[in-house]
Amino acid sequence: MYTVAIPEVKDGMIIGDNVTIGDKVVIKKGTKVDSVVMKQLVAYKLMAINIMEEEDFAETYYGKIKVSRAFRQFEQDYTANLVAYKVAVDSFIYKKVPFRLDDLLQIVKNLVPDDMTGKTLFAYLYLHTPNEEELTYAHGLNVALTCKIFAKWMGLTEKETEELCLCGFLYDVGKFMIPGDILWKPSKLVRMEYDLVKTHAYHGYYLLSHYSRNVSDHILNATLQHHERADGSGYPQGLTGSEMDPYARIMAILDVYEAMTSSRPYRSPKCPYQVIQIFEETGLQQFDVQFIQLFLKHVVDELIGNRVLLNDGSSWEVMMNNANTYSRPVLSRDGEILDLSKNRELYITGII
Repeated sequence: MYTVAIPEVKDGMIIGDNVTIGDKVVIKKGTKVDSVVMKQLVAYKLMAINIMEEEDFAETYYGKIKVSRAFRQFEQDYTANLVAYKVAVDSFIYKKVPFRLDDLLQIVKNLVPDDMTGKTLFAYLYLHTPNEEELTYAHGLNVALTCKIFAKWMGLTEKETEELCLCGFLYDVGKFMIPGDILWKPSKLVRMEYDLVKTHAYHGYYLLSHYSRNVSDHILNATLQHHERADGSGYPQGLTGSEMDPYARIMAILDVYEAMTSSRPYRSPKCPYQVIQIFEETGLQQFDVQFIQLFLKHVVDELIGNRVLLNDGSSWEVMMNNANTYSRPVLSRDGEILDLSKNRELYITGII
């Protein structure tokens, strides 16, 4: 709801709260404004009333977010800041202009104020669909924004937070050296294409180390190592967890999560619970245990209270999490309790 001065009230608006004079309700909540109602509002000498917005009619959390003023404003701000990031990247790639790190950090401040929660940011990014030609830029921007939230969860200092956010902006810059039709190919890559894509880690490291020497060793390491895995199964050097820079270990997690939970022109975003299940099945061996457990715990904590859709078509509310199986929380509906950790036939397919 939002407050509207009486002279600004228009026909068709829906009144959000009961209008009372003394103890008497004179106009009920939900009344549609027409000429008769307008005369009443003027006669009662009211200064302003609450008016319902689209989000007030939505039944689900994501439904409310999608039509909210705040999300519309975020999309406008996101578009403007994505342009700024794109200009910085293109200037670096094509003209070798070093990154202005303060300008990149300002983008994070513009889009993720200190009081924004992970729940809000993840909902915004989940609902936002970038243009096809901006996918690589949007991926870097989204990871940088997520870094701000993860840094808060980790309790990092301001300087450490800035360093992590800069890693998010720059770690994947080598992707801009890979042809877009290969990079965003909707079908499975053939071996030669995959080998080409894997070179982006070296490309990024080379470009940053030679043409933007104001970046730190942590950023360079994150660029080179973000596809390494704790069990040694990654690339390009086959490092193990102890050999990886801690910032690279974090970027490895955020890179995968963002890629799978964001919209693409050729597919819808994966449900966070589906991605969490993938992490639970393989991630505990491939990613830093401390970082992945912290990340997953906070992600699922932010999802408590949301309504979810199950594979049988039923909808439930997330009531509480299972500490040992984050992808299978305890759900509730009309007094009924469903523990997904004890019912393996059912699973979450979406957040609604």
